[in-house]
Amino acid sequence: MTAQDIDQETTCVQKKVSEILPEVKIRAREADRTAVFPFETMQALAQAGALDLVLPRSQGGAECDLASAQVLIGTIAQADPVAALVLVNHYMVHAELRSLPSYPVPLQDREATAGKLINALLAEPDQGSASRGGLPGTVAQKTDQGWSLTGRKAYATGIPALSWLLVRARTDDPEPEIAFFLIPREASGIAVLSTWDHVGMRASASQEVVLTDVAVPNDHLVFKEKAGQASNFGKVLGMWNQGLLGALYDGVVRTAVGWTENFLKERKPSNLGATLATLPAMQDVIGGIRITLDLNQTLLRSFAEAVALRDKERIQKEAVLIKIQTVDGAAGLTQSLLAIAGNAGLSARNDLERCHRDALCGRIHAPHAELLRNKAGRQALGV
Repeated sequence: MTAQDIDQETTCVQKKVSEILPEVKIRAREADRTAVFPFETMQALAQAGALDLVLPRSQGGAECDLASAQVLIGTIAQADPVAALVLVNHYMVHAELRSLPSYPVPLQDREATAGKLINALLAEPDQGSASRGGLPGTVAQKTDQGWSLTGRKAYATGIPALSWLLVRARTDDPEPEIAFFLIPREASGIAVLSTWDHVGMRASASQEVVLTDVAVPNDHLVFKEKAGQASNFGKVLGMWNQGLLGALYDGVVRTAVGWTENFLKERKPSNLGATLATLPAMQDVIGGIRITLDLNQTLLRSFAEAVALRDKERIQKEAVLIKIQTVDGAAGLTQSLLAIAGNAGLSARNDLERCHRDALCGRIHAPHAELLRNKAGRQALGV
């Protein structure tokens, strides 16, 4: 597959996805209300080719770059942020796996990957985010046939529709090693706990997962190294995670500001004699948010370019900017919109209320803002 073929396939997928977005947006409202995972939407995205877009060429995928993935995620997020979040996780895992010297054996069969979703199970209820360090509580014990995994994982986004899990664990050696295993979702010993009851991303089914003596063949071990040392595994995953989450939450704000602009154009209070859109105060808020969204796009494009060029210094700096400015900043922008929309903005039948709740979830994605600020402060102060 040539570069031109890849570009054409990517464009084709984006066109197919754009055609189904009106229906996706309608279903997203109902899924948020009921907190039921959007199976129909994920199936439609799979049929449009969105799941396979990031697969390596050897697996029949387009092996799209981060920039192309950002465009697609941002577009989908404007209709259904939950579906976009599931794809963010799917894309970042495949980006990491295709960076390995060879694609993992369990996924080399085209039937194992075509239209199949994957997510990484890294966080744990007791440990919290893996970004904060510490050994995982999930233990991998060596057996004659391979490995046996036991532990508990948190925030398994999209678990009802996943086919594969990339699980982080520690070995039970006297000097533990950190290992990553590919496990079929339907493997014996996997139980899902219905613990997800958040204010935002309600339909994402980001449940907890319990693994009890889950048998894993040797060739499902993807990576293993001594604990405590700097790891190369997960770096690509982390870069794509930041770049795609930025596109997702930018998309959430775009939906929120679009609804608010229409409201301001249509709302004509009797005491004003004109629409709310004519008020300078309203224009100031909308204008400021539109400028911020332009800055977001500039930053996202620059970050994707830095990743393509493997510019380590730019990647490190701009990843922090995306997290603070675009991901964490989304909730502040939607809150500003709520302030000018008044009661109408808080109505559950309107997009703005849902967008604000979804935007709040940006702040809990790793790495957390206080870690980034603390690191920047230590560097600045030479501590």
